[in-house]
Amino acid sequence: MKLPFLVRIRSAAFLSLFLSTLSWQVLNAERPTAPHLLPDSTLAYVRVSSVPELVKQFRDTAMGKITADPQVRPLLSDLYASGLAAFEQIQDRVGIPLDELLAIPQGELCVALVAPEDGRPEVMALLEVGDHLPAAELIIERAEEALAAQGGERSSEMIGDTELVIYQFPGDRQRRLVRFERDGSIVISSDESLVKQLLSVWDAKEEVRTLADNRRFTTIMKRSVGSRDEQPQITWYVDPLTLVQRLTRGNFSAQAGLSIATGLGLDGLKGIGGSIILATEEFDTIMHAHALLEVPRDGVLKMIAFKSADITPEPWVPKDAASYTTLNWEIDKTYEELARLYNTFRGEEAWKDQVLDRISERLQVDLEQDLIEALDGRASFVTWMERPARINSQANLLAFKLKDADKTQRVLDRVTKQFEDRVTSETYGGTSYYRIHFEGRRGGNDNFDEEIARRPTPCAAIVGDYLMATDSEKFLQQVIVTKSDSSLSLSNELDYKLIANKIGRQLGEAKAGMITFNRPEEGMRLLYELATAQSTQTRLANQAENNPFFRALNNAVTKNPLPPFAVIAKYLAPGGAIITDDETGIHYTAFGLRRE
Repeated sequence: MKLPFLVRIRSAAFLSLFLSTLSWQVLNAERPTAPHLLPDSTLAYVRVSSVPELVKQFRDTAMGKITADPQVRPLLSDLYASGLAAFEQIQDRVGIPLDELLAIPQGELCVALVAPEDGRPEVMALLEVGDHLPAAELIIERAEEALAAQGGERSSEMIGDTELVIYQFPGDRQRRLVRFERDGSIVISSDESLVKQLLSVWDAKEEVRTLADNRRFTTIMKRSVGSRDEQPQITWYVDPLTLVQRLTRGNFSAQAGLSIATGLGLDGLKGIGGSIILATEEFDTIMHAHALLEVPRDGVLKMIAFKSADITPEPWVPKDAASYTTLNWEIDKTYEELARLYNTFRGEEAWKDQVLDRISERLQVDLEQDLIEALDGRASFVTWMERPARINSQANLLAFKLKDADKTQRVLDRVTKQFEDRVTSETYGGTSYYRIHFEGRRGGNDNFDEEIARRPTPCAAIVGDYLMATDSEKFLQQVIVTKSDSSLSLSNELDYKLIANKIGRQLGEAKAGMITFNRPEEGMRLLYELATAQSTQTRLANQAENNPFFRALNNAVTKNPLPPFAVIAKYLAPGGAIITDDETGIHYTAFGLRRE
């Protein structure tokens, strides 16, 4: 009896739906990710969630767009061609061309160090290769041939449907590598039992605590996503003290050192980790780093004493600064803990007898009254590019806010008077400062090539209510000029205001202990001016005569001169960073904006 036409249609539709559902379930029965495979005794780890996705996102960043620019790409193509030519010399040993080698990673990549309480630390690596497995097997085959040529041995063992391949290195029975291939992934480890445990977790045959169950790891990872829950392309984690303890097991000297670290309170550092996120809707890059700290903090960790206060750039910060960082610190709290720790290890009153009294005798100052108590708690670090461009054109200035500038000026005068043979007093714009001369350079140095490197000119001064130290006299003079004209200050610049607004939004209700503003354009401009300088090109041509690397580089830049800097600068945008301190520890967030 024939089924009615409508029934047959419904039956066919149902069967199609059933098969589609079954097929979807099979295709989506993906293996667990690395954090759900690795044991919770994993103490160091770095993971790329998807290598192709990382490459795709990188191409959408400023650096990716610069390398793809039609006016820059010919130069990079020539350099890449030189790399291909160089790789051909070792291609026979590798087994495949460079292009195929770079295309092997097709998904997750993870390298970890597992250090159980008993036993030695072991390495574990996972690479998803997808349909590029044949290329990966060619590389493995060449490696096996090289191992056999050295006297190594190869054996195998079946675990269910999975073949474990075991390599025994020659001369050392303890040195082994174990690998297996499964579902388009390759796993390699230095420990066979670790691989078997991973396979058991993969098949859900055994309930084992994994890294994803580690509270320290998960706490750090939760703090390392973007403001809109953007998923990181790269994550990393390390439990430093536990890792060192297990790596140095049996080493008496190292264990003694760890006892000292514990006495300093460093055992309160429970873990460090973070992430990198590329090309989000709003940001070019975001980087997170979190230090998980025990509560309450003790010792060295207690000395980390950020406080919330004003973070607006001071009126003396030049508007053309390359970067600016300011932090607010509880100086008294840090100093008290430092003295306490010193006395703990060296004996009662050791800080006073061995540090305070010696400094007072040498410099004729009272460290506590003349310096520690003079500081207001705010410090700022500024970088500035001194022209013409040289390899060390970046000038640096560190400034400390003072409670009583006049009192500190008298202390500075008293200290510098003791070094009259190396310090001279100068004046610029009505402000006095001290210029420090390097020994043997006061009268100049004929061997110093100022076309390549800037001659440092260290100075110290009190400008307004800040004590400053810098390695550039020109920079200090620029600061003095800026102090007298508020229109020249960084705080008035639109790009700084934009970053300050982004920082405020990132903070939410949290308080910043430190903020940073930076202009990548200034650093790139320095590199560009160095690369295009005639002196650089002449030296490159000279080096190219006897060095194949410099020869290839010289040929590429000669054939494809760099475009105007504006071509590169149009992709670059300012960035910022924040440090916050909360109940879980210290969190650092750095970001760069997208240039539309």
